[in-house]
Amino acid sequence: MQLHERTAAIGDTEIFYREAGTGSPLLLLHGFGHSSTAWLRTMPILSAHHKTLAPDLPGYGRSSIVLAPYDPPYFATFVIDFLERLELSGVDVVGNSLGGLISLLAALEQPDLFRKIVLVDPAGFTKGPIPPLDDALLALMGFWLSLPRSRALIRAGYASGFFDAGHVDEESVTEIVARSTHPEALQVSSRTLHEMFHFSRHLDRFHARLASLKPSTLVVWGQKDPVLPAKDANTARRVLPAPRIEVLERCGHLPHIELPTTFSSLVLNFLDAA
Repeated sequence: MQLHERTAAIGDTEIFYREAGTGSPLLLLHGFGHSSTAWLRTMPILSAHHKTLAPDLPGYGRSSIVLAPYDPPYFATFVIDFLERLELSGVDVVGNSLGGLISLLAALEQPDLFRKIVLVDPAGFTKGPIPPLDDALLALMGFWLSLPRSRALIRAGYASGFFDAGHVDEESVTEIVARSTHPEALQVSSRTLHEMFHFSRHLDRFHARLASLKPSTLVVWGQKDPVLPAKDANTARRVLPAPRIEVLERCGHLPHIELPTTFSSLVLNFLDAA
């Protein structure tokens, strides 16, 4: 695989993205607190069949930090602008966690840009904690983000999202460690987290909109996800139009990192099906 590192100007935001392969376009969207490093294990497989693009979302990874709301609709607008900037349409998209929610919101706004969607342990189907537990949890997570932490401590926190910590990717650990020393990046994380919690308080309105979703969907969920529980795949089954659901045993929140071969096979079979 020949992996290219590129940038694109989207308004006043400089977006870093990784690109590999040729063929029909496949967009990979990382989750909260992550970056395009999340896709380094799957891009060699996926790019053998598709032109695969993995951007760092605005404010994350090597993309620039700008004054922005950093809420799910903002990121969805970015996705639409990114695809239009690169003159892409009929795009397949794979989104993990926040990236899954973003892909759905983008497809609801501009359905003709998208062909199929793969949701990987997606946000948008798990209700947030009820008050006052939500504010208490936000405060606790904000405090955790603000603390000076060693690489070992950051790695341990990241590894808690895996079923088998032996599958942790060190590229992502390095990225998260670098982010932890950047005050503006931490502010983006805090803002994104607050906006995700706010969005999760009003899921009924979002779920009602999903009845009109045009692209077909595959939902892949790690059975042992400690972040967004796999039981919420039942909610996805209820509110999405005829989704295909796959639950992976012995897998946590990041199937594309923890089980890249199994995950990539599911994705390619879904994308290639009529």
